[in-house]
Amino acid sequence: MAVKRTGQPSFVEALMPKGAGANAALDRLAGLVKWYRFEKLIGHLRDEGSPGRPGYPVLVLFRAVLLQSLYGLSERELEEALGDR
Repeated sequence: MAVKRTGQPSFVEALMPKGAGANAALDRLAGLVKWYRFEKLIGHLRDEGSPGRPGYPVLVLFRAVLLQSLYGLSERELEEALGDR
């Protein structure tokens, strides 16, 4: 499966002022957790060579589910939050 590229700003994000949409709590969490260790453990769960629409990297999905559980979001609320960010 192809993997979506993350980290590259969209056209709209390029026009937004610097720091818009920033979340200090999430930035702090990102600094505390060594995400590469989780990536080593779960990175093999997705086959990147299969055909079809590109999917998100496994680590991005793991972080989304983690935030869903921390904030008590439903599936729909998580989808809306991911679309918003």
